Amino acid sequence: MRKKIITMAVTLLLLGLLSAVEQMTVKRLTDDAMVRTQEILSLLAQNQTARGLERAHEMDAWWDEEAPRVETLINHEATDDVRFTLSRLVAALEMGDRDGAFVYARELEGGIEHVLERQTLSWQNLL
Repeated sequence: MRKKIITMAVTLLLLGLLSAVEQMTVKRLTDDAMVRTQEILSLLAQNQTARGLERAHEMDAWWDEEAPRVETLINHEATDDVRFTLSRLVAALEMGDRDGAFVYARELEGGIEHVLERQTLSWQNLL
């Protein structure tokens, strides 16, 4: 009986550690993505659409590299939503649609926040 209790305690400890690592990884990804998105929004507000497009292409490549690392830890539906919105943002910028790009950049912010919210350990997410 004592051996079972020790095994359960060690298992719970390991699960807690894995959860903490997962949380830190997702938080880092979403923080970096949010900074990049806000930079694009700032460039658009300054009417620097060409630089905004450059940054959006950089973010697109960065997301393609970084997102798969967390998709092994989380349900990747939310990261897919970010990917699709980022693609729409790039397309709007390539077409010179600054107003549409603003909308997609704001939508991108919401999608990034949603990735973190889905992974945050809370009673709501547990239930």
